[in-house]
Amino acid sequence: MLRMSSVWLSCRNIFTLALSAAVFAAPLSTVQAADASVNIVLIGFAAPLGEFNARSGRNAALLAIEEANKNSPRIGGQPVFFHLLEQDDKSDVAVAQYIARALVGSKVIGVIGHGNSATTLAAAPIYNEAGLAHISPTSWGRELTQKSYKNVFQLVGNNDIGLGFAADYLIREQKLKRVFILDDGGYLGTTMADYFAGYVKAGNGEIVQRTSINSKTSDFNPPLQKAEQLQPDLIFFSGRTVQSGVLASNLPRFHLSATLLLTGNVINDDFLRNVAKVDTPIVAIVPSAPLQKRPAMMSLQKKYIERFDADITPFGTYTYDSVHLLIAAAKKANSLERSKIIDALHEIRYGGVTGNIAFDANGALLKPGYTLYGIEQKKWTPLKTFGGK
Repeated sequence: MLRMSSVWLSCRNIFTLALSAAVFAAPLSTVQAADASVNIVLIGFAAPLGEFNARSGRNAALLAIEEANKNSPRIGGQPVFFHLLEQDDKSDVAVAQYIARALVGSKVIGVIGHGNSATTLAAAPIYNEAGLAHISPTSWGRELTQKSYKNVFQLVGNNDIGLGFAADYLIREQKLKRVFILDDGGYLGTTMADYFAGYVKAGNGEIVQRTSINSKTSDFNPPLQKAEQLQPDLIFFSGRTVQSGVLASNLPRFHLSATLLLTGNVINDDFLRNVAKVDTPIVAIVPSAPLQKRPAMMSLQKKYIERFDADITPFGTYTYDSVHLLIAAAKKANSLERSKIIDALHEIRYGGVTGNIAFDANGALLKPGYTLYGIEQKKWTPLKTFGGK
């Protein structure tokens, strides 16, 4: 009983803080605005702000909003000033749901988030019930756009298709036939492991082991000891970015020649620093064409470094596009009404840094691209691109 009370108090405190942030956001923005009569427009952002990728996303959202405000935007004939209402969901499903309710109760015109597919899927029904635009920058769970939610928009392709491309390349082309499948035991991790297992079988591969770990553990000794015994060609792990880093950094203690395939948001310098001493081949499938080849990427990278003294991550790049997309939809609708912004998002054709953005009737991105990355000379390098035509 004590444990349940503690959880309730924790979530209640987070909920209160989220509402307080909404209350205090408008006065803060009014001070920043040049004209006190300007209408303050809140944009919600939710992610685990204690994590490197999420902080990059938050910073990119701030950059996009600053750029939009420089152009003295007007909507419905009135001058507006955009302001970010950020919330830390701690990568926790229960916290994400409380934050979602807080954002729904605020004046936000839409929400960018959350940081991973599990929290995004948990919050999605709440935003849907409220009729609030929900743009997911990098969460690639296939289920997100299969629930007939009119308000949800996925800026990347889905995990089922991406894993199919990765399996076809690694198993059929690279002949990595013996596969060890490991997941974090959560809904999303298990689902992706199921998808990948199906593709392994379809490609005439052999699943030598299928097992799960606790999503909170940092102890990978049991599965890696088993992998050392079985000596697979390929180890697949579907789980959170933090655990992906822990798993990869533990590989040198075991005599494994297997390639490690990851699915988390690991394409960043922070992950590379953690695995600097790992010699085992590491690859990662991501729902994105290589961003460094996009024409506008160099300009964005330069602006981001000047503003935050760091390189922007893929999460940051997609968040940057998400914010500009939401603002473009409000301008297209010429309204701050939530329903009209959702209608505009269904109609919009937007040229972003990440590519041309348009959605099908379910909010899935049209013509998504995928990339399989590998680490070469201590850097992430595209090995193979798929789709996106």
